[in-house]
Amino acid sequence: MTFRTLLLGAALAAAPGWLRAQSAAITLSGQLANCPDSSTVNVMEPVPDGYLNYYYSDGPNEALVRGGRFSYALRTQPTGLVAVQSKCLPQLMVFVEPGAQLSLTGRGDSVTFEGTNAAANNLLARKQLLNGGPPDGAAVRQLLASAPKAATVQRALAAHLQKPLAALAALYERRQISRACYDYLRAETEQRLVFWAAAPLLSYFVNPVKRAELQWQLPEAEARKVAAWLFKTYDPTAARYRFSTLDNAATQARLRRLQVLPGKAPAQLLWTGYQKQFAGVNDDIGAYDYAPANVQMLGVGNFLVYALSFKAMSGDDFARAFADYVRLFPTSPYVPVLTRAMLAERGTGAAPAAPAPDANLTFGHLAAGAKALRFGPAPQLAAVKTLEELVKQQFAGRPVFVDLWASWCGPCIAEFRHEPALYDFLQKEGVEIVYVALDKPGYRDKWAAFVAKNRLRGYHYLASPAVQDALAPTVPYIPRYLLFDKTGALVEASAEHPSSGLKLQQQVRARLGK
Repeated sequence: MTFRTLLLGAALAAAPGWLRAQSAAITLSGQLANCPDSSTVNVMEPVPDGYLNYYYSDGPNEALVRGGRFSYALRTQPTGLVAVQSKCLPQLMVFVEPGAQLSLTGRGDSVTFEGTNAAANNLLARKQLLNGGPPDGAAVRQLLASAPKAATVQRALAAHLQKPLAALAALYERRQISRACYDYLRAETEQRLVFWAAAPLLSYFVNPVKRAELQWQLPEAEARKVAAWLFKTYDPTAARYRFSTLDNAATQARLRRLQVLPGKAPAQLLWTGYQKQFAGVNDDIGAYDYAPANVQMLGVGNFLVYALSFKAMSGDDFARAFADYVRLFPTSPYVPVLTRAMLAERGTGAAPAAPAPDANLTFGHLAAGAKALRFGPAPQLAAVKTLEELVKQQFAGRPVFVDLWASWCGPCIAEFRHEPALYDFLQKEGVEIVYVALDKPGYRDKWAAFVAKNRLRGYHYLASPAVQDALAPTVPYIPRYLLFDKTGALVEASAEHPSSGLKLQQQVRARLGK
């Protein structure tokens, strides 16, 4: 299953090696209002010549906040987007290039950049490059539903793209951004249009129920024309888009498999044979059999990193998949990264003792001042299949506020800066708080460490695959907040964000009849 954040997910990366030069280090610094000392700012750099991966960093990737300030020097010299995450900032995708010196000022949800290509980064921070999350997706879906003819829809989509592209062009013409910045963000913005259009197009051809829900005027023949135009005009496998959204290339491959888009049948279905092994990190790795070799190399390499980070495969399965990958792509940038990561895993010493079969390692509590989550017995936890069951089982007779989040979700993490006020308010009202993480099971150790590092007081649950599957139909994106009364009944399915302050407090009191 996939929960979408308010920005695109983990499919952004650096530009090819010929764009990277030996020059001064790239630095990112900032002043953060009301950010406590020892808070962290994480900067996720891409694998050189590969994609950005939120779950794996080939080296240190965080800076400490001191006196409201932080400074971070990138380890590599990418030309492209890096991800910046902190509970003191909204999620940021920041464009950098060799030698860039950037500073930001963050106050609440507002961020302003100064320095190299600051004007373009301000467009990104203000969500003006089709990176505004669900509202941008809804606008594109509306355009797809606006007419019965493909030509009319195509013109509407192209016109929709022109506004952000014109804003970028104006900055370049005024020499406020570099040519590399303009070219990269133009390509990225074009691929964002593809991203927002491709998901409903795929649903249209795959799922009859979703097709009916879309209520498009387009008959199937016209929808095929839209798909063909979209992927021909903005082909995600083209060289200029190599480091833009990985999701688009995977969707294109799925549409080829469905014969919606033209393409040769694969000579072999290698990755299709690994569907079961990759299921913990990708529910359709077989689609890459229908993608060009360069897309297979980057895409499968990226998910091998996920699989290793999550411990999502047995050692034997991973060894076989990695051997096949190296055989096909011996010069892939992921080969040395994965080799180093596997050596590091082996170098940690003896494996820890396996927990008892009924040991609870996914539901715990962090008390004020505690340095780690405390786990207690939870013998019935494995039987829980829904969030409602968890609430009734673990919090009988108590109202509960639920925060749905994930470690890769920047907007979720940005809301954590409001935790002290939220926790104090809920305690006074007699309401428990439980943070429900939608990460993969293999991320357990990092999840527990993340919670402790961010001092998130309250209860914490690393949602099982069954609970995540049950949430998927009603939770299309996160962060999301829910409120249950003392009987375990859901009384608010989309509560105000913690950053709304008094509005959330009033809503909680109203829903609980206080």
